[in-house]
Amino acid sequence: MKFKKMALTGIVSMMATFSISFAQPEAISPEDWALYQEGINPGEVFAEEVGGELFNKPMGPKGKSCASCHSPDDDNFINQIGKYPKYQKDCNKVVSLQQRIQMCQKKYQGVKPFPLKSEQNTALTTYLKYIASGTKINVDTSSNPVVKEYYEYGKKVFRTKRGKRFLSCQVCHEFAVGRRLRMQWLKPLGKGEISGVEGTSAAAHWPGYRMTKSKVFTIEQRFQQCMKNAGMKKLPLGSKEMVALELYVTSLSNGATIEAPGLVR
Repeated sequence: MKFKKMALTGIVSMMATFSISFAQPEAISPEDWALYQEGINPGEVFAEEVGGELFNKPMGPKGKSCASCHSPDDDNFINQIGKYPKYQKDCNKVVSLQQRIQMCQKKYQGVKPFPLKSEQNTALTTYLKYIASGTKINVDTSSNPVVKEYYEYGKKVFRTKRGKRFLSCQVCHEFAVGRRLRMQWLKPLGKGEISGVEGTSAAAHWPGYRMTKSKVFTIEQRFQQCMKNAGMKKLPLGSKEMVALELYVTSLSNGATIEAPGLVR
């Protein structure tokens, strides 16, 4: 295994300090707590042990695996990962990496695709982003009319206020930047600055391991959690609205280095 030690976040040292006077947080499993204390991101364990196993597992009538067509050592393959969500000519729409996995399962492995909300699809997505860490995000936003449509639609979804609290992604991550919400400082989701607050390049760190949930989530699953907390009706995973939103938010981090899975609260 090649699990990377957690750096720059200060999370491990902070938790080690708290552990002197406080008991282990109930939301964190004993296994994951042990990993934290060793400086290991449990999301990377999930990526390698669950996602990596699925990547190499033969499936379907022909016994094909993802590894039958793709190699983690192939730079061309690895560099494609940061281009999702991406336009697919055969279906004339923009698809997420999660959906691309489903398409490959159906077309090349001849199996029923893993649902977008499943642990298996999340594991494969996480593994791909994990092996692509160190490469750049480079999503297309303007090469053809379909891509432009998705990009503009995603921007609209990002800015549209809805739900019982009449909030939008933009309210929290642009208008309220620098303020605190539920013990967290609100920050821009892209590379730049807003009101002097540096952006997080959020898309570069998803899928991410949420410490308070003891689980890895994709960026679209995280969007759904935000929507629920904001009192909005959750957009379905893989819907045009959700993929468009993912494209727009990911475009804000174009040029950023993928560092996944992230470790977040």
